[in-house]
Amino acid sequence: MIRIRPATHADEGLVEEIIRASMLASYAHFLPAPLFQTILDQDRPGRVARDDAPRFSVAEADGVAAGIMLLKDNYVDHLWVRPEFMGMGIGSVLLEHAEERAGHAGFDRLILDCFEKNEKALAFYRTRGFTVERISDASEYLPGENACRLSKPLVSA
Repeated sequence: MIRIRPATHADEGLVEEIIRASMLASYAHFLPAPLFQTILDQDRPGRVARDDAPRFSVAEADGVAAGIMLLKDNYVDHLWVRPEFMGMGIGSVLLEHAEERAGHAGFDRLILDCFEKNEKALAFYRTRGFTVERISDASEYLPGENACRLSKPLVSA
């Protein structure tokens, strides 16, 4: 059973751990090793956790923290799933939670960004009804990379 709960300040280490593990499992497949190492050297997972941990939602599978998501209004800023839970519906449940929250807040669509080379994640989002709105240069964050802005219309309740 998958349960969603709000994160707390006490979850800072958990948020960092899940981001780091998920990055290692996904980004390493499409980013050159030196660029991936730069992300780790800059402590991106730690900075996100320190800045935003209590704003995340945590997906627990049978009591184990399996994934996390940070929703800002109707923007999915972060969605990460522990590698051992990938393909088990955790990401889908987190996205459904985001759709519900954004819809209740009055938004008509859910948006997120994904690296263009992250084909596995793009396929995941597309199968859940997201379409690419635009592709833009993501060099500010990762030199030489492009990001896709994806959106999904929300069904009115």
